[in-house]
Amino acid sequence: MEYKNQLELYQKLVPVFKVKERLINISQNNDVTINDIWHYLAINKWRNSINLTLADIVNDIINIDVDMIKK
Repeated sequence: MEYKNQLELYQKLVPVFKVKERLINISQNNDVTINDIWHYLAINKWRNSINLTLADIVNDIINIDVDMIKK
């Protein structure tokens, strides 16, 4: 499935972001937001990616290092 724009993709991924946000904030007492995760990955991981799949994106969200977000 292809997405017309970043907003459409973001909206599709909101449930994944919410789960990751909740896990981070419960287990590590952080105040990481969905937007923190999205912006970090969009700028540092996905910007120069080619042929990025939805599975790759979800995997990146699930496996993100919280310490990298808050730097």
